[in-house]
Amino acid sequence: MNPLLEGIIGYKIVTTSSLPTHTSSGLEYLYAGNGIFARAIRPGIEVLMPICLCSQTIKGLPHLTPYLKVTPLIPKPLLLEMWRSSYQAGNQFHEILFHLHNTDAGWDLQVPEQIQTPTSCQPTHSGSDSSHQKAAVDIHSHGSLPAFFSTTDNADESGFRIYGVLGRVNTLKPEIKLRVGLFRHCWDVPARAVFDIDPDFFMLDVSLSYGCKFYSTDVPPVNLKEFLNFLIMRFL
Repeated sequence: MNPLLEGIIGYKIVTTSSLPTHTSSGLEYLYAGNGIFARAIRPGIEVLMPICLCSQTIKGLPHLTPYLKVTPLIPKPLLLEMWRSSYQAGNQFHEILFHLHNTDAGWDLQVPEQIQTPTSCQPTHSGSDSSHQKAAVDIHSHGSLPAFFSTTDNADESGFRIYGVLGRVNTLKPEIKLRVGLFRHCWDVPARAVFDIDPDFFMLDVSLSYGCKFYSTDVPPVNLKEFLNFLIMRFL
């Protein structure tokens, strides 16, 4: 193992389906009767994500059920504000980036200083004290294009947070697509698992258009610097 990751990534064989409420590792791999799972916890977000599900049971080990806990759910007005800002940016043929931070008072929406083009948006600051490093949720718009994760998104989104795309923002059927990113392990999740919205919310949720999906974007190496910055902030 890379010495920098020793003690940061944990590996456990589970003997009970009741997991502890805390983990001593930044990223924890769990071996269960129905496959391999990845688990991580940060303020506002806890996830147990499938990595490799078994078609046959591993005898003697309990089964685990994947879950995502967003506590509390992000209020609907913050999603509406992101859509309105995306609509305005789309009228100027720009994408726009949003960060959501979990605080003692709840969720806080920030529009970081950024460079915007018709096909991209990048924060101008990414240091350890930046909104980019501290964000628990990272969402950007695609203007009139559909909501999807591009090759660029897959390369950039290498931390532990919820990532999202708002698409077709200037149409009568705006779209939203969300996934949990866990250091390049990804799991597409419905918008209602993240935002406090009604089933008939006007945005079209395309997160699960192709069914429940988990996958990896780990073609390039993991962004070790971002991983370590996250862990430093978590354990201080």
